[in-house]
Amino acid sequence: MPMQGQSGGYGAGQARLTWSSRPRHGWDDMITLLWRERLMMLIVFLVLFGIGVFAAFSLPKTYTAHSSLLVQMSQEYVYEPRAGDAARGAIPEVTDVVQAEAAILASAALHQRVVEVMGPGTILGPRAHGTPAEQQTAAVIALGRSLEIGTAPDTGVIQLAYKSEDSQAAAAILNQIIQTYQAYRREVFRDTTTPLLAEQRDAIERQQNDTDRAYEQFLNENDIGDFATERQAVAASYQTTYNELLSVEAQLRQAEGRLAALRAEMTSIPAEITLQQDLNLSVQSQIVELRADREELLGRYQPDAPPVRDIDAQLSQLEALARSGNASGVRDQRLGPNPVWQDLEMDRVRAQAERDSLAARRAVLAAQVDSLAERQGQLVALESRNGALNAEREVLSTAYRDFTARQVQSSASADLARGGADSVRVIAAATPPDRASSLRKPLLALAFLFAGFTALCFGLMRVFLGRRFVTAGSASRTLDLPVLAVTPAKGR
Repeated sequence: MPMQGQSGGYGAGQARLTWSSRPRHGWDDMITLLWRERLMMLIVFLVLFGIGVFAAFSLPKTYTAHSSLLVQMSQEYVYEPRAGDAARGAIPEVTDVVQAEAAILASAALHQRVVEVMGPGTILGPRAHGTPAEQQTAAVIALGRSLEIGTAPDTGVIQLAYKSEDSQAAAAILNQIIQTYQAYRREVFRDTTTPLLAEQRDAIERQQNDTDRAYEQFLNENDIGDFATERQAVAASYQTTYNELLSVEAQLRQAEGRLAALRAEMTSIPAEITLQQDLNLSVQSQIVELRADREELLGRYQPDAPPVRDIDAQLSQLEALARSGNASGVRDQRLGPNPVWQDLEMDRVRAQAERDSLAARRAVLAAQVDSLAERQGQLVALESRNGALNAEREVLSTAYRDFTARQVQSSASADLARGGADSVRVIAAATPPDRASSLRKPLLALAFLFAGFTALCFGLMRVFLGRRFVTAGSASRTLDLPVLAVTPAKGR
């Protein structure tokens, strides 16, 4: 049965016993054992905390200068396609624009320019050492670490802060950062589109000139002044000539019909007619003479007298002859041309002349119609080639106007940006801060916690590495034997 003294140790006989397992401690044993190591833990705590206090008080005080920028939507972020109109005018979210501007502020190239303007000594202060190249590199790194950039969602405000050991230097450096940033972002967003647009416009102009020459050669080879005008003129001429041909053919058939009618009518009309006839009128003269003689005789004789009866008998014979129609006849006759036949002949001659004229005109119109039809066929065959060349000319002309307009707009936008029409405005410039800040308190708190934790770990390490039974409970748990009594240990 193991015996334990009042001091917590065991006797000499028991101390010579060895065992393979480490002592098993309970919570009450842990507290007791840690209390026994309080002196070593206090020493460790004081040493580490003293180091932390020294490090905290060796930190220099820093001054933080603040400034804020307002970022507005500008033309640089509006999407303008190089060609076409797809998605033209698309704009990003405000948060994306602010993040892009913050990335420019945090760029090493911007910090390099600030260092070149301010000098490495202004940035590093007393810590400036080494070669100029090393100081330049160290100043750029220190500037990036000292600059703080803060943004908020859905707002166009960027908060800037810069820490330095000198308040005047902090404000001056931050203002220089803003000034350099405003100039640098113009270079970032410099007008690279206008030269490209000018090059593309010149290329389109050369293509347009080549196309115009090809189109002019095409028109000259096919004897065309203007294709659309030529086709319309040919179509109008063909229609007019064809209509005139139909009219002439109708007139020609009418003239032929009239000429045939005149010829048929002339066959039934004699070409000559009697112009004058002299008739034989001697019987009537004798009757008149006998009647005159009878009247004269009646003045001397009675009606039944023989001379009167003789004259009556002669009158009866002559009157009977006159009544029979044989008493008169043609004594003399003169023939001449028939005027009706002559009029018909003149009409026939005119109709034949008109027919011949219409026939000749019809032949000319038919030849013209064939020529115009052939020309129309040629123009129809050339229409696809003309359409392709003309369409190419129109497309190139439209593209040339579009690129020219874009070049002018891009150049005007760049001029406005260079003239001060900037989308980033300084809300508040940096001013020298009047209060310094330091990490002494956080470092002291951290040193206190670290020293306490390290001291506790040191005490626990000594407790768990020890092989003595300090309490009866620890001995009972470790040896799996009951402890019946505890007696004070005798000194050596």
